[in-house]
Amino acid sequence: MSIISAAYAADTAAPAAQQGGDMSMIIILTICMIAVYFLFMRPNNKKRKEMQKLLDNLAVGDEVLTNGGIVGRITKLPDNKEYVLVSVSSGVVMQFKRNYVVAVLPKGTVEAICVEKQVANKNK
Repeated sequence: MSIISAAYAADTAAPAAQQGGDMSMIIILTICMIAVYFLFMRPNNKKRKEMQKLLDNLAVGDEVLTNGGIVGRITKLPDNKEYVLVSVSSGVVMQFKRNYVVAVLPKGTVEAICVEKQVANKNK
């Protein structure tokens, strides 16, 4: 028996063995898709819902941290629900898109930061 005829004989027997391989490949792909959903998509959706809940519950007087690192107190929530007005210092009010608020800070954080800055400036 030559090498070519042996290879041809092995090639004709392969389709019968291939059927079991196709089913296992489908099972493996399904398991991978389920793993991607539980590892990536589900936590991301959960985080997005929590952030939307935080943004919906903003109120005047809340102390917030923005995406750019600015800390201030919300002074006004306009009717359009797209922007917030944040007081960052006495007499300084900045307007931010609501989406740029990343956290609501505990009450008293703004005063604590101001005191720390004053102490640092006196020590210079």
